[in-house]
Amino acid sequence: MTSADDCWTDHRLIRSIMSIRLMRKRRMQKRQSRPKLNIDLLGDTTYQQQLQDALSAALPKQYPEDTEKHWGTLSTSIMNSCKNILGQKKRRHQDWYDENDTEIQQLIDIKRQTFITWQNNIHCKVKRAAHAKAKAAVQTQVRKLKNQWWTKKALEIQQLADSGDTRGFFDATRAVYGPSYRCLTPLRSKDGLLLLKDKDAIANRWKEHYKDLLNRDTIPEMEALDQLPQQPIVESMGEPPSLGEVLDAIKNMKNNKAAGPNGIPAEVLKKGGPDLLNLLRTAPPVPGG
Repeated sequence: MTSADDCWTDHRLIRSIMSIRLMRKRRMQKRQSRPKLNIDLLGDTTYQQQLQDALSAALPKQYPEDTEKHWGTLSTSIMNSCKNILGQKKRRHQDWYDENDTEIQQLIDIKRQTFITWQNNIHCKVKRAAHAKAKAAVQTQVRKLKNQWWTKKALEIQQLADSGDTRGFFDATRAVYGPSYRCLTPLRSKDGLLLLKDKDAIANRWKEHYKDLLNRDTIPEMEALDQLPQQPIVESMGEPPSLGEVLDAIKNMKNNKAAGPNGIPAEVLKKGGPDLLNLLRTAPPVPGG
């Protein structure tokens, strides 16, 4: 058997023309989150009165008969009034250098000045040593400030967790690390041949799945239906709710919860005033509710 040297298989140079294309790494696009209203201002009676006055002036007196258009007009009027009075809540991502920006900038200025002084006389060992000392001081102090900030923030979050303040715990965590983004999980089509990755296609596939699952054709047995006890019709159940019932329902809604599809938080309904309550009482049922 001949060796590789005899066959020249490992030593022959091959010249070729190649076309190499480097693909950029795809970055996951952040989901555009819906802006939140600054409902913290509703704790001030001045903003409460301003919101009630704005709603009284903005809410239309007449609405279309169509339920979808009715709720669209009502929710748009409420949201526009809230944006004008309350504004949107600003998100602020906390980081360790934000609270120590002034001190860090002073250290950097000192280091920059010693560097300029050394460059004007580059052969001076004293100025070179002064710059090295200033550079080391920046690194040491910045590392110290970072550790102190993270230790303080960890103790703050731990105290919130120990006290059972779940909302404060998650708010503090999100302020440090930012909101989490979920990527879409692909689904297979009904026949299993296609892999659906588009958001709308995935939503339609789930709709199709539950439609087939929950709407199967069945043949009822009339004898069994006839044996069911019949209850008298309660006519009062078909009447519109009273103002007191609407008020009790709104009071029972919890604060600091995610808003519904219209983006209207419960705090706005509670502080919206009597005009808004009357419209909610006489409005038709929420579509899909």
